Amino acid sequence: MATLKDVAEAAGVSTATVSHVINGTKKLSNDTTERVLMAIQAVHYTPNTLAKSLRSGETRTIGVLVEDIRGLPVPDIVCGIGETLAKAGYRMLMYDLHLLEQLYNQYEQITAYRTRINNGINLLLSAHVDGIIYVGMHDRHLDYLFDPLDKPLVFAYSHGNQQDSFVSYDNQTAAADMTRLLISKGHRRIAVIAGHPHSYPTGKRMNGYQLAMQKAGLPIPEGYIRYGDWEYDSGYRETQELLKLVIRPTAVFAMNDLMAAGAIHALNDAGLKVPADIAVAGFDNREIAQYLQPPLTTVALPTREIGVSAAAQILEHIRNPRVPPSRNIILCTILERRSV
Repeated sequence: MATLKDVAEAAGVSTATVSHVINGTKKLSNDTTERVLMAIQAVHYTPNTLAKSLRSGETRTIGVLVEDIRGLPVPDIVCGIGETLAKAGYRMLMYDLHLLEQLYNQYEQITAYRTRINNGINLLLSAHVDGIIYVGMHDRHLDYLFDPLDKPLVFAYSHGNQQDSFVSYDNQTAAADMTRLLISKGHRRIAVIAGHPHSYPTGKRMNGYQLAMQKAGLPIPEGYIRYGDWEYDSGYRETQELLKLVIRPTAVFAMNDLMAAGAIHALNDAGLKVPADIAVAGFDNREIAQYLQPPLTTVALPTREIGVSAAAQILEHIRNPRVPPSRNIILCTILERRSV
């Protein structure tokens, strides 16, 4: 079996440096860390993690519980988590709850799967993980879903209560920024196609839209606020309703890209041009956004950054159990394309 010395020789570093990379006991350059990790793979070195965990009471493994790896934000978040943990000498053990079809677009129905979630938590705990990161598909409050546990827990792309650590993104500021962008383009009649009325992101994004309109001194006429269900067809349908108004909007802000795609289709079918007749903006920066005609102006979510921050939080809680809960709300970025 390969030894620590074999890894050191392959990487061209000292055995102490290899030990620091494996144990995460010293901050090293990215180049040095990468060389050591590649050398570990090249010589097929396997640390005796069992013996080490028996001595230290730690396995240097983080459990990652995902609602569904296919969910829009999840892959990038998991990448951010994995990269950050690897640099710190930790491993990631992921468990997928497979909730995409069950939740579909009714994300607030997560409460029906409380038992499944806690079974997933218990499975990860049985593998003696040092902490758990829960990765949601939709930003919402989730603290009421979890049985008490004696390991650190961090929510990613979702929220806990004041005693929990979480990382998410700023829905309200992003929606306000998008509304201000449309105003800066000369639009005064801006309609919105929202998601489910009781959805947490819908409420926050609606607040951002309304505050930006209010600060600009712009009214929101009756009928300009429409509620869809996050799906393409609802964007199409609600845009048709907007076109029936006596005074049509000159811009439509859809609260996700699928509804924005439906809006563009409805406008095209009505013989209207985007953005010459009516501008359209979206939210999420799905892959489809750049391929729509015209390419869609939208809000890019900081998904990888959320993963990086969640991993940093869980490591901080492991190293210092007395550290207070941390709540990180990361700003989004607007990608301006030709649809406005």
